[in-house]
Amino acid sequence: KRMKAIASDLWREPPEDVLPEAKTPEAPPARPVVRRMQIGIDNLWMTADETIEWTEALSHAESPDGLTDRKLWSFYHEKAAEVLSGDPAAYAEVLRKANPLGELTGFAQGISMRVPDSDRVEVMFETREEYMQSHGKKYLSAMGVRMARDLLACLPVSVVRVTAASGGKTAMQADYRRELLSHRNFSYLDPVALTEACGARFEAD
Repeated sequence: KRMKAIASDLWREPPEDVLPEAKTPEAPPARPVVRRMQIGIDNLWMTADETIEWTEALSHAESPDGLTDRKLWSFYHEKAAEVLSGDPAAYAEVLRKANPLGELTGFAQGISMRVPDSDRVEVMFETREEYMQSHGKKYLSAMGVRMARDLLACLPVSVVRVTAASGGKTAMQADYRRELLSHRNFSYLDPVALTEACGARFEAD
């Protein structure tokens, strides 16, 4: 399970696996832990990362609500002007640092991202056979919607193109546009229908 490196113009080879930092058992938590629902194929698209408010990051050296890690917010503050100017290289740096798709690594054999221009992020993932066999289009669509939501929350782009590969072939490709995902109740949303509305092409089609 590993994220592939991100580049503004080229797919890269995966980096070495990085082990998580060890936690000190006796250290008390800094703040109450907010438990999120356990995610699976049946609800993968219902949750998403919090939106990074880049105008706030530009104007505030510290997180206004205090909920964002100080080092991470400092990074956002440093990069905000470049991000707001639409710099693809800055976008790529943010993706590396924020790791918006980290929670999805268990649902894919591999994930790669690239930033072709200031208005779009492209992500490609290699499917897991067990999910393809058990859920098919629902799995592909759930991953597509969730990836799009997380990337739209991370960067001020208008389009997220998601491509799923299976067995050396393209299993799905869809362009998720911000306006199509805005103001939706994802708890009652059919991810397949939304993905098809985003122009999805499935291998079986």
